[in-house]
Amino acid sequence: MNTPNRLWRIASRPTDAVSRQNFLWAEESLPEPCEGELLVRVVYLSIDPVQRYWLSPDATFGPPTDVGMPMPGRIWGVVEKSSSPAFPPGALVAGPGIWARWCTLPVAAAEPVPDWPGIPLLAHTSLFCMQALTAYFGLLEIARPRPTDTVVVSAAAGAVGSLVVQLARINGCARLVAIAGSEEKCRWLREQLGADTAINYRTMDIGQALDAACPDGIDVYYDNVGGGILDAVLARINAHARIACGGFISHYDDGGHQQGIRNFQMLALKQARAEGFSCFDYVPRAGEAFDAIRRWHEQGRISYRAHLVKGLEQAPDALAGIFAGRNTGKTVIEVSPPPPENAA
Repeated sequence: MNTPNRLWRIASRPTDAVSRQNFLWAEESLPEPCEGELLVRVVYLSIDPVQRYWLSPDATFGPPTDVGMPMPGRIWGVVEKSSSPAFPPGALVAGPGIWARWCTLPVAAAEPVPDWPGIPLLAHTSLFCMQALTAYFGLLEIARPRPTDTVVVSAAAGAVGSLVVQLARINGCARLVAIAGSEEKCRWLREQLGADTAINYRTMDIGQALDAACPDGIDVYYDNVGGGILDAVLARINAHARIACGGFISHYDDGGHQQGIRNFQMLALKQARAEGFSCFDYVPRAGEAFDAIRRWHEQGRISYRAHLVKGLEQAPDALAGIFAGRNTGKTVIEVSPPPPENAA
């Protein structure tokens, strides 16, 4: 096979906002899989906030990636070469890959993509992924909403938040409040995903908006952003409130200059609980979450919206776009065409 491989390597570490200048576009020979590896044609590449951390010099959610190395990212693709009977050529596979058109994937890290009728490959990138584990276990095991609760979700139009909103509605709550960054996103959250109220944090005073939307206080907060929104929520929590700390996107591009939380004492005053967690701890239980999500999807109770960007060349801008709020739903790069029978 004489097809050249194209990929993105890390050119430099960002000191504040990530940009295209932090990456180097390269054209190289097609990788040759070693024993115990697959050669995969990448169809979809996941673009996620956590990738910003992999560009930092410090270990966070896993070790940092060295400058000069290919940029890592989760991929879904088609096996082209294989010595494993578990993954024959033509099989659909997912796993930890790189920002490339072709990549090698260790058999031990490869995951077969289930052939579920009516669920295209693109749906797997949004509903059966690490973000789904973050949403499912963060809400249902860490926050544990009850039917009488007022639930607030930040970054509610993103990959995790949009699933949390739907899961909160499915599992029951008295009031569901979503926070997002545009009027279009707020309409989607209200009209399509079932939020009672959607707050545009870019145009509204967040404290006043929460007072109006949560007149009886806040029982559950699913935090994806940290920063000032977390502080505003803490000032309005009820006794024994639960806060699931799944992410803090407001700090990812701040160069380490984030301000402290002023209302942290409310956890003690309200005997409340804030708990951080990582979806990686729940990987052994992925089947449990995916079975439930699949069932709700088939019942029409849960949907997905992929922010699909075509062309690997667009990956750096797509990552920067997450922090600028340009995505609605899960950001996915279409690197190459999906097999016809698995197209959305």
